[in-house]
Amino acid sequence: MLSTLEEHILSHIDDDELIGWVQELTRIPSVWKPETGEGEEAAARWVASRCRELGLDTHFEFVQPGRPNVVALHRMETGKTLMFEGHTDVVTEGDPASWTDPPFSAAIRDGRIYGRGANDMKAGLVSALAAIKAIVQSGVQLDGTILLAALCDEEGDMIGVKHFVDGGWADQVSAAIICEPEENHLCICQKGVMWLHVVIHGVMAHGAMPLTGVNTAYPMARFLSLVRSLELQVMADHGVDPLLGKPSITPTIVMSPARGYGEAQKNVMPGAAETMLDCRLIPGQEPDALVREIDNLLKSAVAGEPRLRATLEVLEIRHPTFTDPDHPLVQALGGAYTDLTGRPPVYGGVPGSTDGTILHARKDVPIVTCGPGDIHIPHHVDEWVSIDEIKTAARMYVLAAARYLGTRTVG
Repeated sequence: MLSTLEEHILSHIDDDELIGWVQELTRIPSVWKPETGEGEEAAARWVASRCRELGLDTHFEFVQPGRPNVVALHRMETGKTLMFEGHTDVVTEGDPASWTDPPFSAAIRDGRIYGRGANDMKAGLVSALAAIKAIVQSGVQLDGTILLAALCDEEGDMIGVKHFVDGGWADQVSAAIICEPEENHLCICQKGVMWLHVVIHGVMAHGAMPLTGVNTAYPMARFLSLVRSLELQVMADHGVDPLLGKPSITPTIVMSPARGYGEAQKNVMPGAAETMLDCRLIPGQEPDALVREIDNLLKSAVAGEPRLRATLEVLEIRHPTFTDPDHPLVQALGGAYTDLTGRPPVYGGVPGSTDGTILHARKDVPIVTCGPGDIHIPHHVDEWVSIDEIKTAARMYVLAAARYLGTRTVG
């Protein structure tokens, strides 16, 4: 049940402004284009301007040229720090002609906002910003600090959150809400991820005289077949996590010739082939053990031909995350969901990786991934987000902050 103080704060949410803000931010294209250096800067400046208007302690930090982070704080001298995290980058819109409306139009139809990034995840970021505005304008004093982080490059190598952690910002964070699109479900765990880069080196030759070289296509095919068998074994060994499902090992890139070995030609047998393995991990898996198994398969695939050579590089490991359902932040968000909707909270898991994975892995920050937007819509043509879910998310964030941090008085 909502308290009088909570109802007072919630009365300061302006739904017309909230939806207008989502449209404004969605209309700012923030696809990273390395060839031109265009990226998140315009979107980040929009967020920073809103934060400064609210009187937040606002920091604008370039991680790379054209790729800034925004960190803004509603500070209190004592108490915990609750972080709201979102990213300003969006994936490519693809072919604009395939969209019903222009990709960055933020058109409203049938109770939805359509546009690239509306769902993933500008609606969640704006919902957090609107929640902070309501708290500030209400005059209610919290017993802790709110930190809003609008970070770059979540869709890539996550340089934004890594810069945030390296800069010491995460040291003060007690817990974090990752505002990714999860239909306002409480996702208390995330799959881990491990990326492996494999290259098999042979001997380049003329396609008409293949025996003068060493073909890498066949050992690569053997290796990938062995990887598939290993994936099935891993699934059988570790079963199905109730919130995350099955682990997986997915070849996402298979190239011959490998990068750096020239252009593909129909009459040339390349000197090297490469693949990228995207391994998704559930609790109970040990990444180092999985690497050893895959390395053994690679050695087996090239055995018997002394001129074949294979390399395996671990690009990154992010372990699975889990936050106890009894954690105060989970309880605060769950109670907020029930009080606002009249329904019990829905718990879930995130099959992918988010900036929260880095916060948890590097600083052991408890995280809950919870934000507006259909779970299956990110990166699709005609991406959309429900206006009702946006309104609920903003109110959930208000109540979660008030309940997790605690409140003092109305000014």
